[in-house]
Amino acid sequence: MSVLTNHYVLSFIKFAILATLGEIIAASIKSKKLTIPHSIGWRMFIWGILGVWIAFMMGVFASAMHIKLEASNSPIMKSTLMFAFLTSLVMNTSFGPVFMVLHKHTDTYLDLRYKHKGEKISLKRVCNNIDYFAYAKNVLIGTIPTFWLPAHTITFLLPGEFRIVFAALLSICLGIILSLKS
Repeated sequence: MSVLTNHYVLSFIKFAILATLGEIIAASIKSKKLTIPHSIGWRMFIWGILGVWIAFMMGVFASAMHIKLEASNSPIMKSTLMFAFLTSLVMNTSFGPVFMVLHKHTDTYLDLRYKHKGEKISLKRVCNNIDYFAYAKNVLIGTIPTFWLPAHTITFLLPGEFRIVFAALLSICLGIILSLKS
């Protein structure tokens, strides 16, 4: 098997390109001119790693939900829509918050490293620079139920081979929405 046909290598590439493009678009909308965020190479690398993690976890949640719903005696529980909704619900209420807080930590680390070149950036310093109330308000209460839950329901309605690229495209959509909102 070629390395370029490996599901996880392709997930790395898709997220590295598309999610980083989302950051560039969001930064450009905010500044009203083409803006490349600092540490763009590291951001691409982090998005690639996150893309592999997302691909793995989407597979885990989809497989587990198929098993759970197959055991159900209710025909409605075996519908494609129910599968998509429940997979999205479980993924976004368990994996989603952990994923998003880790991503917030990586972004904050890169921001601090950029602002304080040459200084040691500790985990404590990263944590002290994160507004966890804003995270809870905007991510847990804001984007998960209003954006990610419906968006991933659509994602899980798609055939498996399209889910990862669609998930990466969602990063662009959310970046645009949040930049227009701010």
